[in-house]
Amino acid sequence: MFEGLERISSTSDWVTVFFVLVLILIAVIQFNFTERFSKLFSLVYSDKYYTDFIKTRPLNFNIFHLIFFFVILFNISMLIFFVFRTYKPSFYDNELNFFLIINAAVITYVAVRYMMGRLIAGMFNLSEEQSYFTFLKISNLCLISILIFPLLILSNYSAGLFHKFLITFTVTAALAITLFRYFVVIKNEKLGFNNLFYLFLYLCALELSPLIVVYKLFVD
Repeated sequence: MFEGLERISSTSDWVTVFFVLVLILIAVIQFNFTERFSKLFSLVYSDKYYTDFIKTRPLNFNIFHLIFFFVILFNISMLIFFVFRTYKPSFYDNELNFFLIINAAVITYVAVRYMMGRLIAGMFNLSEEQSYFTFLKISNLCLISILIFPLLILSNYSAGLFHKFLITFTVTAALAITLFRYFVVIKNEKLGFNNLFYLFLYLCALELSPLIVVYKLFVD
C-alpha cells in the first residue's frame, strides 16, 4: 500500500516539471502572440483563423509554430504515456525513460511525415497545396493541445475509476476533435484533387507511412 503511494509521488515529480515547462511555453506564446493565440480558439466553431493567418510568412516554420511544437509534442507524448500507464503498466520498466522514448517516436513521426509530404507533393505537383494542408493540420494540433492540456493535468493527479474515466474521455475528445477538423479540411480543401479516390490515397500515404516507420523503429 505504502509502496504504491510512493510510486505515485515519485511519478508526479517529473511529470509536474514537464507541466510547468509547458505552462511557461504557453505563457510565452500568449504574451508574444496574444491576438493569434486568442483567435486559435475560433477553430472550435469556424475557419476564420485559417483566413486570418494563411498569408503569414513563413507559413509553417515560424516562431509561433516552433514554440507550439514543444507544447504539442509534450501533450501527445503525455497522453500516450498516460494511456499505457493506466491500461498497460507492465509494458515498460522505467516511466521517465518510456516517456522519453514516446517523445522520440512522436518526433520521428513528425519528421518522416514532413519528408513524405514533400516527396508525395512533389510527385503530384502539389507543393503549395501540401504547405497549406500542413498549416491546417498544425493549426488543428495547436488547438487540440491547448484543449486537452487541463485534462492531462487532472488525469495526472487523479486516481481510481475517475482517473481511467479522464484518460478515456481525453483520448476520445482528442480523436473526435481531430477527425472532425480533418474531415472539415478535406471537405473544404481538396488539395487540387478532382477525384476523391486519389485524394484519400494521397492522405493515406501521407498519414500511414510515417506510422509504419515509427512502428518498425520503436515497436517491431
